[in-house]
Amino acid sequence: MSITIDRRLLKNFELALFIPVLALFLLGILNLLSAGGLSGAWKYQLAWFLVAATAMVVIMTIDYHRLQFLALIFYAVCIGLLVLVLMVGPVIHNSRAWLVFHGFQFQPSEPAKLAVVMMLARIYQKREQNKSMGLISIIYPLLVILIPAGLVALEPDMGTTLIFLLFGALAILFMGVRRILIILMLLAVIASVPLAWKYALKPHQKARIVTFLNPEKDPLGAGYNLLQSKVAIGSGRFLGKGWKQGTQNMLRYLPEQHTDFSFSVWAEEWGFFLGVLPALILFMLIISRGISITAQAKDRLGVMLAMGATLVIFSHFLVNLAMISGWFPVIGVPLPFFSYGGSHLLLMFLLVGLVLNVGMRRYVF
Repeated sequence: MSITIDRRLLKNFELALFIPVLALFLLGILNLLSAGGLSGAWKYQLAWFLVAATAMVVIMTIDYHRLQFLALIFYAVCIGLLVLVLMVGPVIHNSRAWLVFHGFQFQPSEPAKLAVVMMLARIYQKREQNKSMGLISIIYPLLVILIPAGLVALEPDMGTTLIFLLFGALAILFMGVRRILIILMLLAVIASVPLAWKYALKPHQKARIVTFLNPEKDPLGAGYNLLQSKVAIGSGRFLGKGWKQGTQNMLRYLPEQHTDFSFSVWAEEWGFFLGVLPALILFMLIISRGISITAQAKDRLGVMLAMGATLVIFSHFLVNLAMISGWFPVIGVPLPFFSYGGSHLLLMFLLVGLVLNVGMRRYVF
């Protein structure tokens, strides 16, 4: 019996999802070979890929129904790590976002995103079908999202906090919310903006928002990153300047070439037709396959696991591209599978493994 199931699982492996993911990763490695900012970044990224790919295979082999019972434990561990990082984490770039063990850096907010997806799936599985959430029933999923988001905001890490709130809000809408409650929540968010500006945001975070509205006001200071990114993207035009020929990248005018602004490097060197458009198509293939697998999942737990994982990937993709092109403040969000970062790459491949897990078992009863 187990052999039959194994064969079915292999037969249902979603190459249409995995191939675009692998292609994006390889394009990211090619980009890191050109981008500056960290010597040998592509080597570290390849090493992390081995870890991330192994983790993806492991999560694929676990029947996703077991994750319903592991969700509470995993969520509690992640919350504990987020508290720990506030207590003992070193200050890096004005933020306590990392735990460091003998030179090894780890960002607890990354696995916390997976923990939130698992918890929301657990809640969705237990909820009554075709019934929208009201004021009482929405409290639990909101707390699941807001607790890690609040702890990350204390680090402070505005970019990661936004990701929690964005994919969390989209997931709750997907789960079903009464219309009047949506209106009330939107009004509450609008009303909280002045309070957040006065009491929650740090001076450098306020500067980023002001710079987003008028980057030319401080072109050599707060507006520098965004202006250089827009110059890099625009100067690539349709066919690009060529690999390792981008002036913004090679002359180090563009900051954070290997992380937040990695796609700006890609756009400058390869242009719209050769670089930007193919990468966007790959991202759209990943998102569309995630949605397709969600629609074909055999139960509510699988539906929410696949949709939640897809929403996390989509949120990073959307915010990063909006950020580097000037449609959103520069808040430090990496591009999935493309930007350098071990913790982030591990999370992305775990999420892909989760979606593949659901897809492989949709015909197994």
